[in-house]
Amino acid sequence: MPLTKGFPRSVLEKARKVADEAEVYINFREQLKIDVLNQKLESIDDVTDGGLSIRLIKDRKTGFSYTADLDEHSVDQAIEQALNNLKASQADIYFSFPEPRAQTTNIPLVDSGIGRTKLEDKIKLALEIESSAYKSDKSIRKSEKIVYEDILSTTIIINSKGIDISYQKAICGAFADVIAEKDGLMERGSWISYSNKYSMLDPVQIGTEAAKRAAMMLGAGQEKSGRASILLSPWAATTLISAIAPAFSAEYIQKGKSVFCGAQNKQVAGRKLTIIDSGVIERGIASVPYDDEGVPTGETVLIKDGVFLSPLHSYSTSKRSKADPTANSFRPSYRAQPEIQPTNLYIRPGSKAENELIDGISKGFHVVNIMGAHTINPISGDFSVGFSGFFIENGRITKPVRGMIIAGNIHELFNHIEEIGSDIMFFPHNGNIGSPSVLISNLAVSGI
Repeated sequence: MPLTKGFPRSVLEKARKVADEAEVYINFREQLKIDVLNQKLESIDDVTDGGLSIRLIKDRKTGFSYTADLDEHSVDQAIEQALNNLKASQADIYFSFPEPRAQTTNIPLVDSGIGRTKLEDKIKLALEIESSAYKSDKSIRKSEKIVYEDILSTTIIINSKGIDISYQKAICGAFADVIAEKDGLMERGSWISYSNKYSMLDPVQIGTEAAKRAAMMLGAGQEKSGRASILLSPWAATTLISAIAPAFSAEYIQKGKSVFCGAQNKQVAGRKLTIIDSGVIERGIASVPYDDEGVPTGETVLIKDGVFLSPLHSYSTSKRSKADPTANSFRPSYRAQPEIQPTNLYIRPGSKAENELIDGISKGFHVVNIMGAHTINPISGDFSVGFSGFFIENGRITKPVRGMIIAGNIHELFNHIEEIGSDIMFFPHNGNIGSPSVLISNLAVSGI
């Protein structure tokens, strides 16, 4: 990274001369991606991307600009562009940059195993994922995509209020997508696993799970429409939570664009539902010491025992609400301004295993995959999503199903939660979303 120790402060001092407040954000990402197919290496991409962004506040107006080039001329141009953009913006009395606060939780962010592991060993891991899929089930005929990747990011944030922080973070992960075929029928199955510790990646488990999810759906068909109990798998539940995550944003709530508008301290779900966002989980791939405005991360309970307690805040939305910031202001890259995003957002697990939940269902569906979750309306909460999974009768899984639809409203879904399982799993959706199995009663299901 072409930076001297004093470079961020020198940029801040220049920016501060033309504004009331200034912030400099620098981020560099080193990403390795390995693709294999048919037990051969397909490609290796080793890319470094990064740059600098500037935010200015003057007369309560905000301006933003960025540059990938860090020479003096490019930086000066970025400052000038941010100042020009500021002039066209609307004044906001609540917008300012945060003052420094200490992070009291020490979380490991860089596992030496990710960087220390040789390239050839990472290639072997990807190849083992594919071979494990073929070995685990004879119906696997083809692998569509097998990927390993790791990312090392470096972040620096400095502002005119005194924030001056920097940290590095590393994650690694793998994905498998395979095809099962039998008697002229074909089904696709995939699995994904990410961690901030290399030794936690299990290539056999990733390949085997992808194969299992393909093979078990062979011969799937539709069942009759009606109202039924639904058991969401951890993957399905996290897909839903990820889709409605924008509704937890304080900005959306303040603008009247969330299903949780006016819900503060009110019952919005069954008493078994508790949803937490934590940026300091030791093995959470979204764990960071600070958000992208420099506010130290912690734990925020959004819903406790069915009661809505708090949305996710940026620094400015917290000022507008006279609440504490929750450190949820993040950027997809240096090219973008911060937006409210979850870190490790999860449903608190209960005590029952998945098989115990299935045992208690006389007639219903075990939902393994959800399709079309992005169509859920975060304002009204209305949804109609497709799913595949299994039909359950008298506490037993009897046959695979697909082409089914669940329709309803998020309020209805939350209030019909009967049980929360103990089998919590995290997946890299929008942030890092975690959930155990979730049993929901009396939902409208459409099929034949």
